[in-house]
Amino acid sequence: MMFETERLYARHMGPQDLDGLAALCADPIAMQYMDDGSTLTREQCDQWIGICQVKYADRGYGTSAIIEKGTDAYVGFCGVVRTPENDFDEIIYALGQDYWGKGYATEIARGMLDYVFSVSKLDAIWSTINPANTPSIHIMEKLNMRFDRDGINEDGSITKYYVITREEWAAL
Repeated sequence: MMFETERLYARHMGPQDLDGLAALCADPIAMQYMDDGSTLTREQCDQWIGICQVKYADRGYGTSAIIEKGTDAYVGFCGVVRTPENDFDEIIYALGQDYWGKGYATEIARGMLDYVFSVSKLDAIWSTINPANTPSIHIMEKLNMRFDRDGINEDGSITKYYVITREEWAAL
């Protein structure tokens, strides 16, 4: 286990998470705001688990499986990753629809920020959000991440950028 919150815990993603991850990543509604909104195949999820394990070894953090205490149910994933198109570390998360509306995303994102700031030397963690994803915008506001800017993508769409620095997080 990497860390725990009141109702959830995060662990390194492993083969035991393939079924849960594959089910989540096959859901077009749950995945609509991840990357380009595409779903992933089981094989792609298996490859992603392998990449996550390399990231843990290299950086001490990455994308983690989120598990519900008491039931040990796979809830989703959360992590801080460096994306190829951005020169910063970004928090990402997705939960199965059965777990929406329970405050789990805020709870696990808060735990992930605590964890990554404690094991890394990152100066800041960012979030990029599609403006239509109002639940994630509210989560960033609850976490005291500040709106930085609207970015315009190559296709003309807008991405909202939120950020919190190590100092800002420590002051909360």
